[in-house]
Amino acid sequence: MKKPTAALSLTPLLAGLLLARPASGEQTCVTPQCHETLLKGKSVHAATQSCDACHEATADSHPEAGKKTFKLTAQPPDLCFACHEAFGKKAHVHPPVKDGACTSCHDPHASQEAKLLTSPEKDLCGACHSDHVELKLPHGPVAAGECTACHTPHESDTKALLVKSGDALCFGCHPDIEAGLKKKVVHAALEGGCTSCHNPHGGANAKLLADPLPGVCFACHDAIADKVQKEPVVHAAVKGAKSCVACHTPHAGDVPKLLLQPEKEVCLACHTTLISKAMTTLHGPIAEGRCTACHDPHGGPNRRLLLKPFPGEPYVAYSATEYALCFSCHNRDLLLYPDTSFATKFRDGERNLHYLHVNRVKGRSCRMCHAIHGADNPSLIAESVPFGQWTLPVKYVKSADGGSCSPGCHKTLSYDRKGSGKKAEPSAQPPATGK
Repeated sequence: MKKPTAALSLTPLLAGLLLARPASGEQTCVTPQCHETLLKGKSVHAATQSCDACHEATADSHPEAGKKTFKLTAQPPDLCFACHEAFGKKAHVHPPVKDGACTSCHDPHASQEAKLLTSPEKDLCGACHSDHVELKLPHGPVAAGECTACHTPHESDTKALLVKSGDALCFGCHPDIEAGLKKKVVHAALEGGCTSCHNPHGGANAKLLADPLPGVCFACHDAIADKVQKEPVVHAAVKGAKSCVACHTPHAGDVPKLLLQPEKEVCLACHTTLISKAMTTLHGPIAEGRCTACHDPHGGPNRRLLLKPFPGEPYVAYSATEYALCFSCHNRDLLLYPDTSFATKFRDGERNLHYLHVNRVKGRSCRMCHAIHGADNPSLIAESVPFGQWTLPVKYVKSADGGSCSPGCHKTLSYDRKGSGKKAEPSAQPPATGK
């Protein structure tokens, strides 16, 4: 507090009207006839101990009908700055302070509110900033009516009169987020500050998000937005209540792509039946924890979010473009030669049994023999496969140089790579054209 530079002399009129919690019978400015409620409040301005600290008489008698008999000793803000340190020197000044309108926020005599505010803090700020307080889901300090938890009311060197700059303000209440930024992967949006995604006052969305999920994410991730909004097949998780945060942490993590867990664990948290402990053989990408080697996690044009087409039917007319997904990794040679000694291990001598089963007008799909994700047989040979409404047992048995199967009600057929060998014979159905 700064002391006045010069004491004000008492006028004869004010000498008898000093306000100092008078003894009984002493004349004061506060009487049942005059200014009775002026100093009734939880907070009383210290300057009211002497009315002439701020007021001076302009007439010999008081009151006089139709005439002001007192005036302020100086005009605000100079009057206020006689005791209070002057504001207005910093980069950002609150407009009422800049205009010298101290009494637009403070009662000069007494108030029921702290700091002599003319009304509760939230109501006072909301009188000018209603768009920041009248919100469906307000920020905690806003809901509590504590605007000054984040803003200084007079002036600041920080934009928006913030008490601290940038994210340092947010970290004062959210230290867990600050600690998380030490992790391996940090959301790039945080380079633009917390307000890149959050409205600091509140809004209609949970977590103070500027837009509802997934819209707030799509503002930056436009390629993913195109998939989700335009592709015929969309990951159900994206459309769910949690949307993007069903799989991703929004701030920082130790897993690439901000995944909540390693990729396979994230997927299996929902797709619980794809892998079992009984499976001794896992599809290569699954063994490596890479579901996205075959599936797009957001959306795409193919069934089951596959990256490339794969038929859903058990019988498929073979063509050079069929099974594009499988041949992203596997060599198509295994379907091109009726007889071979190198292109596949599924052969009887040199008779190519992959070619026999698949390369024909009524070719068998990969899924007629193989489990896609994992199996308890080598080479992902399935125990059973869907066949119409029947689950058809394959009954595969491995041997040293081959194996045998007895699918459904068919007799057992065997193959041996080191046997006498059978050359390719004409099939009852000709191979499909267009290989």
